[in-house]
Amino acid sequence: MKNRSLGFQIWAMFLLVIATLSIVILIVMRSSIGNFIDEQVYATLENSEVFFSEDASVIEMLQDNPIEFDRRKQESRSVNVLLLSKNGKLYYGGAPQQLVNQMYRDAIDQEKEMQKYTTRLDKEDVYYSILKMEIKGETYYRVSYVWDAYRQELITQLFSKIGWVVAIVSILTLFIAFWLARRLTHPLIEIERAVGKIAAQKWDTPLPLDRGDEIGRLARSVDAMRMDLEKQDKAQKSLLQNISHDLKTPIMVIRSYAQSISDGIYPDGDLTGSVSVIEEEAERLEKKVAALLYVTKLDYFELDRSTWDHVDLDRMVHLLQKRFVGTKALTWKITGEAGIVLGEGEQLRVALENVLDNAIRYAESTIEIRLSGTRQTATVEILNDGPPLEASSPLFHQFSRGKEGKFGLGLYIVKRIVERHEGEVTIENLIAGNEQNKVCVKFNFPRHFQEESSGKK
Repeated sequence: MKNRSLGFQIWAMFLLVIATLSIVILIVMRSSIGNFIDEQVYATLENSEVFFSEDASVIEMLQDNPIEFDRRKQESRSVNVLLLSKNGKLYYGGAPQQLVNQMYRDAIDQEKEMQKYTTRLDKEDVYYSILKMEIKGETYYRVSYVWDAYRQELITQLFSKIGWVVAIVSILTLFIAFWLARRLTHPLIEIERAVGKIAAQKWDTPLPLDRGDEIGRLARSVDAMRMDLEKQDKAQKSLLQNISHDLKTPIMVIRSYAQSISDGIYPDGDLTGSVSVIEEEAERLEKKVAALLYVTKLDYFELDRSTWDHVDLDRMVHLLQKRFVGTKALTWKITGEAGIVLGEGEQLRVALENVLDNAIRYAESTIEIRLSGTRQTATVEILNDGPPLEASSPLFHQFSRGKEGKFGLGLYIVKRIVERHEGEVTIENLIAGNEQNKVCVKFNFPRHFQEESSGKK
């Protein structure tokens, strides 16, 4: 069923409901109504006995005033009446002899004053009740009976009417099912077509957004995805253009310098200077390729915590500071202690290294590193006194631009590493009283010690 269309499923569901109701009516209601009609038939038989009470002498009325007797009999609503004596004499009424004999046998064997019976005669049921009466010391039996035709007629008429009602309701229900299926499936079909166009990178595809239900929310979610994919697509195309340009530039420099040196020409004055330019461009090219490969590694390799170990963030920060201290004339300041976290040391080093590299690039005179921690988290804050950030600059995005218009992956790599360690990284302009404004990158790493302990247990 789940592989069928939604319209088919709605129709099938309504048909199932109709079929179930029909079965209930045919089985349950027919039995209940049959029992109810049986009770009504017997009630009719009992009502016919009103003028055969103990206070009235049926025999005397029959002998002295037959007209009154017949008139009151007609009030019994077409119920046939027999009067039998104890010796089997038929005083009043008439019926097939076979039926009279059966009634007489039942009357003789009857112990209660009144009892109900059902018998079958010539493939038709007969309902009758026998009332035992004592009149002037003699025993008489009053038998009231009706043929099954009355009952069958009631049931047939009733179920005929019910059948018409069910048929009309079924037709109306199917029309409602058709309307509901069309109302639900039409916007879904539109969304399906729109998604197909979005998959083909047709970003101007409209979606049915004028609904407040779940379908409308789905359409708005798809539309938000469309706009995000459009931005991603434009940024990715621009990234490829800029990266290809960034990669071409050092390659062209290396090739031109190498060709010039092979021709005996030294573009930078001498051989040593020219070779150093080649080395710088090769190193620049190596860094760009390494960043791209590292992003691929983070995106496509599953997180493996089996390689995690205890990492001393304080020691790592001091080692990185010694490594970078000679690259630019800056004042370094390191305060506090962050302690040890559980993680992959090489990735944490890359994250801190990328942030420090950016800080050194933009810092004017000072780089400050603040280390702190609690029982659950370790915090590292890296501040520089460079130019403030632009409020709208998504620096942690995969395709974000730097201030010089170049695409960088350094901070995106930082964010991915921190997320893999279930941590958090933020970047903001920091205003500290009368101090100079600074740019602050803040790391929060969970220690994961409690998780490790519970796993060992």
